[in-house]
Amino acid sequence: MNSESHLETYPISIMKQDQKESLDTANRKRSAGFTLVEMLIVLAMIGLVAGLVIVNLSGSFESGKINTARNWVNGPGKAAVTTYYLQAGEYPATLDAMLSAPPGVTTPVVEKASGLLDPWKKKYQYKGPPGVRNPGSFDLWTTAPDGTEIGNWDPPSGA
Repeated sequence: MNSESHLETYPISIMKQDQKESLDTANRKRSAGFTLVEMLIVLAMIGLVAGLVIVNLSGSFESGKINTARNWVNGPGKAAVTTYYLQAGEYPATLDAMLSAPPGVTTPVVEKASGLLDPWKKKYQYKGPPGVRNPGSFDLWTTAPDGTEIGNWDPPSGA
């Protein structure tokens, strides 16, 4: 009879001390570490939490884009149109006109066409004076993916 079958057939109380130690060592080896099922459960929980975090953060990114667009039409966008007016003596016919230097000026007001794109990579819209929403000035706006118009008639973010 081999020693393993001997360990399984007799109660632990009548085993010799070295046999008990051998059994304890075998039990410790089996219980050390994690099982595959435990690891899969933990990975599934991590995936679930990560998914929830990503879904919640996507709303934050969208509101950030809306704030960026609102700030652009009330800050750099409005300043670019006003600068063109000061340099050329008239408002630009379109936003693309600001990509070319006005007569008598060596540099354009806006150097790259990408400077006229909103956070969703669409061109900002422009209506020279008189504006529909700003009758004494011009309208500068974009439309968010949800259909919300964001224009220079709205106060800037944080105002």
